[in-house]
Amino acid sequence: MSPTAPRFPLAKTGRPPYKTDMCKPFREYLSLLRDYTREIVTFGGFCLMCFVYSDFRRLACEQSTTAAHTVDVLRSMDARLAHIEHAAPALKAYEK
Repeated sequence: MSPTAPRFPLAKTGRPPYKTDMCKPFREYLSLLRDYTREIVTFGGFCLMCFVYSDFRRLACEQSTTAAHTVDVLRSMDARLAHIEHAAPALKAYEK
């Protein structure tokens, strides 16, 4: 084999070896991704946790506001019913 011949001939691999610099940055990014997979997944999980927490916090705030409004409405209804029952004449035993 001559010193200028490619190490892996085209006949064995079926494709030419990479000789352009275009794939080099892509391979470097993939190697970074492979090396820091745990850190990337941890950071992604932390971001997802923050998003879910803020969404749940907003939901809890809205529910507490709605519950307070419902309590006010029920109290006013109870007061009106008590006023109506108190103002109405007493029913006789057979009307109850």
